[in-house]
Amino acid sequence: MKLWQQMIAAALLLPGIATNAADSPLGGVPIAINLTNLPQITVEKPEGGWYDTLALDNSSGRDVTLYQAQVPVKVSIRNERDFSVTLVNPLILTHSTNPSLTFSTALVKFGSSTTTLQALSATPIDFSNPIPQGDTSVGNYLLSVSAHQPPGVRGDITGDYMGELMLLFEINI
Repeated sequence: MKLWQQMIAAALLLPGIATNAADSPLGGVPIAINLTNLPQITVEKPEGGWYDTLALDNSSGRDVTLYQAQVPVKVSIRNERDFSVTLVNPLILTHSTNPSLTFSTALVKFGSSTTTLQALSATPIDFSNPIPQGDTSVGNYLLSVSAHQPPGVRGDITGDYMGELMLLFEINI
C-alpha cells in the first residue's frame, strides 16, 4: 500500500476506533472505603489555649512556706471518654540566678474537684469524662501545684523561681 492509501485508511479507521471505544463500557470497579475516626484528645483552659505560666502564691493558708496554684483544665476527647495523666518528670522550682536554691519537689495533683484531686507521678492515673452528648466527651478538671519554699532567710531566698511542668495525657482505648 502506498503512503496516501495508508493515510486514507487510517483516517477512515480512527472515527470507528473512537466510536467503538465510547460504546464499550469499562464496567464498575467496586471500592470499599473504611473510615476510621480515631479518638483525639484536647487539653486546654476552659476558654481555649493553654497556660504560659502558673503563678504560685502563699496566701491561702496557715503555712506561709507553702506556695500553691490551682487552675481549671478542660479535657475533650472525640470518640472516647477514658484517659490517663502522667507526670513525666518531677517538678523542681529553681531560683533563676542561684540554682542552689530550690523549692521542695512540687506536689502535682489532678481531678474533677478539690475533693477528688489525685497526686500525679510517673505511674499513669486514670480519669473518665462524663458520657458524651454526641461524639465528643468533655470534662472539667483542676490542676493543682504546691511546693515549700527553700529553707533560709527571706531576703536570701527571694526572687524568681522556674520549673518545667510536663504532663502526658493519653486516651485509654
